[in-house]
Amino acid sequence: MLSPDELIGQKVWVKVERDPDYPDLDPYRVQAELTQPTSPPWFFARYQDPPQRIREPGKWLTLYEAQQAVLTDPVIEYDDWDDEDDLDELSPDQFERL
Repeated sequence: MLSPDELIGQKVWVKVERDPDYPDLDPYRVQAELTQPTSPPWFFARYQDPPQRIREPGKWLTLYEAQQAVLTDPVIEYDDWDDEDDLDELSPDQFERL
């Protein structure tokens, strides 16, 4: 498993329950960054741009929950590849010649 030092700073998706008066609604899925303001085994998932209805700044996670979040729900950031040529795809000009 991942050590606490490897977990700090990771960005993950966490589920935040909606209003308990409406149990049939799916929970929010919010991007969060793992921090460790206290000693292990506790981590704090600080929300990044949460919906306005969420009043808390984040969610406390155990070491196991933080490890599972990093392994199963990491935030994948894609590079901007619009400037690069994609050699796997044919351009319309090349397609017409075939």
